[in-house]
Amino acid sequence: MRFRFFACLLSISLCGLLACSNNNSVVTTNGTGVLYIAAQGDSSLTAYTVTLSNGALTVLGSAQSTGSAPFAIALSPALNALFVDNTASRTISSYTINSDGSLTAGTGTAKTGIMPMGMAIDPAGKFLFVANQGSSTVSVFSISSAALKEVAGSPFSTIPAGSTVATGPSAVVVSATGNFLYVSNTFTSTVSAYSISSSGSLTALGGSPFAVGLSPSGMTLPPSGAFLYVANTGTDNISAFNICDKVVISCADVNNPNGNLTPVAGSPFSGGGSPVAIAVDPAFDFLYVLDSRSNQISSFAYGTGSGVLTPLSTTPTVSTGQSPASFVVVSGTTGANVGNNITNPTDFLYVVNNQASTLSVFSLNTTTGELTTLGMAATTAVNPTAVAAN
Repeated sequence: MRFRFFACLLSISLCGLLACSNNNSVVTTNGTGVLYIAAQGDSSLTAYTVTLSNGALTVLGSAQSTGSAPFAIALSPALNALFVDNTASRTISSYTINSDGSLTAGTGTAKTGIMPMGMAIDPAGKFLFVANQGSSTVSVFSISSAALKEVAGSPFSTIPAGSTVATGPSAVVVSATGNFLYVSNTFTSTVSAYSISSSGSLTALGGSPFAVGLSPSGMTLPPSGAFLYVANTGTDNISAFNICDKVVISCADVNNPNGNLTPVAGSPFSGGGSPVAIAVDPAFDFLYVLDSRSNQISSFAYGTGSGVLTPLSTTPTVSTGQSPASFVVVSGTTGANVGNNITNPTDFLYVVNNQASTLSVFSLNTTTGELTTLGMAATTAVNPTAVAAN
């Protein structure tokens, strides 16, 4: 049977899609990396070796099986474990990452709520957070290597006290300190904010939830952790917030970061057609938005002190395949400091296109932020839904 990406979303309209890692960007330190792609059509997970000098891919090992309708991928910060959530089977599949980047499947699966979608892991690698859109909850698991154990009190409701309206959470991100969790709620057009206890339990912050555009989906933080960016699928724009976390300049009490959000000047910023995911370059001040309806990527520079988004003047958009679903930025290894001349590296951006069942590959000029198609689009397994890299 040929699955369509939106089939796993049942009858819920405008459900959020997302890229699958916290920042959807990867810093690498040697000549090769590894790319992972999950596909819904055959419930598979495939690994590829990435040549970081030119972005070329080579299949690594055999494809692994997932649960039914895999949706998102999360990598542990130690890069020793990988997790895939499966929307139809309501499970998380776990894998050990071997020294060469290949995968070994774990035994058993962890149960989630209804229709798990976005996932995130805290910077210390202690907890895995899962947005369950169908049950308006967030499941929280403690992590031990590739093993998961649900924490006490999980799943936690995303429906505010005194309300009975389903929120439909679609994505989660963890703050740079690991103290706060942010959840995009597709049905109520809000972002919820929670403090994370030492045991992994969640407590809603006083100002939560925060209003955003219609049908928010993917989210990301820049490497500094100073800002939160939210893709609003229903209003074709991006909401941006200052985070009162470790960057205390945005806090009312600079000695007491409380996780609250305040809008960035000029927010929301115009995007393309149905933005579903956001990625930032890991070392340079560029931000990219995946636009599912217009089959393109919108490119921006962001102010490191202000968070303001400015469309790139060179090539503000590039085309992808049909129905792009997820993307990831990988740091390249070309470029070096030669004498007094600094040459920026070329990075790479990979997009999985759900309905086209292809992977699009772009080079990323880290001086200008410009994306250029490498002409390396390749066929994937049927209906890919998620891509991640280490």
